[in-house]
Amino acid sequence: MSRSIFQLGQSSWWILLLLLVALGLSYFLYQKKNVPWGKNQNWLLFNLRTVATFLILLLLLDPSITLIQDTEEPPVVLLAIDNSQSVLGRGADSTALKRSIEKLKEDLEEQGLSVRVRSITDGEPLVFDGLETSLSGLLSTADQNIIGENTVGAVLMSDGIFNRGASPLYGNYLSPVFTIGLGDTVPARDVSITRALYNKVSYQGNQTPIRIELSQTGFQDQEFKLILREQEKTIAEKKVKFTRQVHEVEMLISSSKEGLRHLVAEIPPQEGESTLENNRRDIFIEVIDSKQKILLVATAPHPDLKAIRRSLEKTGNYATSLFIPSIHKEFPKEVFDVVIYHGAFSGEEYLPKGNPGVWYIFNRQTAISKASKQLGYLSINRKSAQPDRVTGSFNPDFSKFVIDDPNFFESFPPLEVPFGEYKVSGVSEVLLYQKLGSVVTKKPLMIINEGEGLKSAVLLGQNIWRWKLQEAAINENTAQFDQLVTKTIQFLSVKNDKKQFRFEPRKSKFTNSESPLFDVEVYNEIYERIDGNRIDITLNDENGNERSFQFVNTNANSTFRAPSLAPGLYRYDAKVEIGPSAFREKGEFLVEQVNLEFLDLSANHRLLRNLSAKTEGAYLHYSEIQKLPDLIEERDFKPVLHSEKSEVPLVKSFWYYIIIFLLFSSEWFLRRYWGAY
Repeated sequence: MSRSIFQLGQSSWWILLLLLVALGLSYFLYQKKNVPWGKNQNWLLFNLRTVATFLILLLLLDPSITLIQDTEEPPVVLLAIDNSQSVLGRGADSTALKRSIEKLKEDLEEQGLSVRVRSITDGEPLVFDGLETSLSGLLSTADQNIIGENTVGAVLMSDGIFNRGASPLYGNYLSPVFTIGLGDTVPARDVSITRALYNKVSYQGNQTPIRIELSQTGFQDQEFKLILREQEKTIAEKKVKFTRQVHEVEMLISSSKEGLRHLVAEIPPQEGESTLENNRRDIFIEVIDSKQKILLVATAPHPDLKAIRRSLEKTGNYATSLFIPSIHKEFPKEVFDVVIYHGAFSGEEYLPKGNPGVWYIFNRQTAISKASKQLGYLSINRKSAQPDRVTGSFNPDFSKFVIDDPNFFESFPPLEVPFGEYKVSGVSEVLLYQKLGSVVTKKPLMIINEGEGLKSAVLLGQNIWRWKLQEAAINENTAQFDQLVTKTIQFLSVKNDKKQFRFEPRKSKFTNSESPLFDVEVYNEIYERIDGNRIDITLNDENGNERSFQFVNTNANSTFRAPSLAPGLYRYDAKVEIGPSAFREKGEFLVEQVNLEFLDLSANHRLLRNLSAKTEGAYLHYSEIQKLPDLIEERDFKPVLHSEKSEVPLVKSFWYYIIIFLLFSSEWFLRRYWGAY
């Protein structure tokens, strides 16, 4: 619906004066009595001239027409579907379930509601193949996708089982959540391996304990055999009698050979089990020769030190040591792979043995002139003792290593950095630029340098522990912070090699739900990067099955994406020819099974009831789904009326001048037609 309102830029009383002027001018022209037309024709000409003159004079008052367009926004209902594997784990009919969802959508739309359908995987068509369930993530993500709309409620169809993220009960919802309970709440008769606890990294020659947690429902006092296999060969087995619901078994294996190992723990199928998907657990262990040694040197205790150490130590590949002069009496005498100076250039210098990579982290006490002199590749002309507060913005041209989600840095809290002019030189690359408000500057926040025989990094501010806390609050994990720390240390710890061909997996472990990624680099004899090379790749699984691929690296694409693979240990062999020479890269990587959905198949409808009660919605069992449209209709959700205004000045209106032209033209034509010359 649209409306229009006439407005004047001046007082409306001026209209009367302009009308009198128009009448006066027209009267002066048509008051003569010796005219060749009659009295009625004279009145018509008089009125035409008066209206046309008035319309011209009216422009002096700056008139305008305001157009108001009213649009009605229907109420929006979010239909959130839990399409994880556990929904069908007890034998539910996916076809019937999809028909019910479509019928519910149609019934709600017949009430004048706009229905937005969202699912965990958001794929089309709807398939119940989700490998994990985050109900809080489903509701919050779907809510964000329809932000700004007239959202009046949400319908969550789920079995109430979640294995990722926080409980949906902790979420803040502005509209009621109606829940429909799927699945079976009766505990299933089942035996499962719920988890395996072990060190992901083992050392050659050591024995590694593996603790396997078993769970049963309906098999009390029965005996089972737990088998541990490697490459179809049984390496250990134990008999287990279930005297309680949860039982823990420990096995000890030896690691004699360096490399990746794929073990499988499994329980043979039992008669009457509801599912066999949880009878197996893949175990992946990386056997290494020794840990890399990292030394942290700090002027005083600081939360950054713990944040960095936790990120490194949980990989299992690093052994960290700490030296604080005011606490520790003697500087460590070992040879370290990387040294991290926290509060660099702010006190006495400690030079470690060997030629380690170095990471400098500045604080307020850092002597800027001393740092500029010793670093060589970074010059800072300090303008004020007061620091700048800046966030980080990823440099898209950075090439030393790959960051999975570079835009995430901009959401981190600001750091305090020296205020001044910066100059970066030498073989250095800026990893993060300083961002002031919404403006990305060319000043560095973090630099990576690769000089002759020495690698170093500089972070120009402290308190990165806040980055870790912020990411944990947003993502419920610290993957990006951990990646920044570990990849920086990996770069600093790897000694320069001049290989002309590099073919490396992005990480050592992938899941069966993702595509393994490999970084590809090809160089000529003077170590210039070259593109357009055909690379022959073979992947071999543990059973000797081989798959072959070809990949041509380009400037725009230097990443080989393998297809999704079944769980297991894989070996890759990549070959390329550079001129007359042939180069080859070999290695291993793991693909882990994501099997969270079958650990627990007992639906949790209590959670759904509590969620609906908390948000003033309603809970229904799936068998009562046909009642939901009536429950929602009773709420009498209303549409929202939006009005959009647009003002059009008459002085800029083409049709206004057309009317004036037609009035004068009509007057002129009639005067000529009736005999006036």
